Amino acid sequence: MRTNTARGRRSPDAAPSSGLLGATAVVSIAFLGANALAYVFTVVAARQLAPAAYGELAALLSVLLVGSVPASGLQTATALRLGGRRGNTGALARLHATSLQLGVTVCVLGFLLVPALADLLHLPTATGALWLAALLLPQTMVQGYQGLLQGAGQYRRLAMLTLVFGSGKLVGGVAGLLIGGSPAAALAGMCTAAVVASACGWLATGRPGLAGGTRATLGAALRAAGALLGFAVLLNLDLILARHHLPADASGEYAVAAIITKIAFWLPQGVGVVLLPKLADADGRSRALPLALAAVGGLGAVLTLGTALVGAAALPLIGGAAYGGTLGSATWVFAALGTLLALAQLMLFSGIATADRLATVAVWSAAAVEAVVVQFLAATGRLSLLSLAGTALLVAGALVATGLLRSRRGRDVPVLAADGMVPAPGA
Repeated sequence: MRTNTARGRRSPDAAPSSGLLGATAVVSIAFLGANALAYVFTVVAARQLAPAAYGELAALLSVLLVGSVPASGLQTATALRLGGRRGNTGALARLHATSLQLGVTVCVLGFLLVPALADLLHLPTATGALWLAALLLPQTMVQGYQGLLQGAGQYRRLAMLTLVFGSGKLVGGVAGLLIGGSPAAALAGMCTAAVVASACGWLATGRPGLAGGTRATLGAALRAAGALLGFAVLLNLDLILARHHLPADASGEYAVAAIITKIAFWLPQGVGVVLLPKLADADGRSRALPLALAAVGGLGAVLTLGTALVGAAALPLIGGAAYGGTLGSATWVFAALGTLLALAQLMLFSGIATADRLATVAVWSAAAVEAVVVQFLAATGRLSLLSLAGTALLVAGALVATGLLRSRRGRDVPVLAADGMVPAPGA
């Protein structure tokens, strides 16, 4: 999720005020393009792998998204701390060192959790989990470089790096599938591509060095990751629960149906990218948030209606004839789920902008409720593809509703300082 903004002194080649709209458009197009490439990979993988193997890959990629959340917090903290001061080589070196430190930490933690992950997801071998852990290091570095470019106002370079990273993962992942024919081979190809993208990011940011004094930035990155981690868990929890509780073929069909959820969730992401800066201002938020919710909700309604009209042909259209036998025409539920998750993300952005600590609590509580309900359904023999999707749908709807209720309360707006986000008095 890369929707962070930074305020501060702009570098000489940063976009002037009159060009902010164009810069935002460039970054938004790159963001949507990268997610479109990720979608292409999931479709190719669904057609190349058997349902059981694709279910394994989808579950591993969901874990990868969760493992990437500290990197998203790093990007946020890096952009805010740099604040456009491109010429400050000392700050660049410290921020670069923070990226490396966090990347190594997350990577090592991933390796330590490989046995538990293999058991949780019923993996036939641990090879895929090992490649996933290795991928965390270069991916964290890439997002650190994106934060440096974002903080310096170098939006075109940021857009280029985003597309290089997205296209590289597509090419590397597909190459791995064609050569190795397994989820582990796909992750190995993506890891190779991430290393190349990391090198490109280092060059794009002016080949920064390393320096000490990383504690403050590291702490800011971890705090920023708290709310994002909860949402990443919620966003991918149903896939992980499907892999854990359902038979392999059923979890594979759920994974293909979840592609519809991801389409409905990622397609309107440009709305949040463009409007997020306005959410930090009380007056701007009162105007921007209703418009953003209406735009995302309207687009989601169209996607849900379209999925309902396609009906039982939706899953075979995406993954091939091996999918769709269980869900039938109920695939519209997954489009509705993606829409509600996109709306919930906007409400989370609003909560972060207003220093609403309950926003983070609400996201984590929603994930816990979903896990408990699904466990109860599994224990009582009532868990199915549709009951799992329905549970996720109801939880997401409740999260949106509680977010709307909290948004009615007036709260002080935090100010963005060079050292991070600091709540205004009374927040």
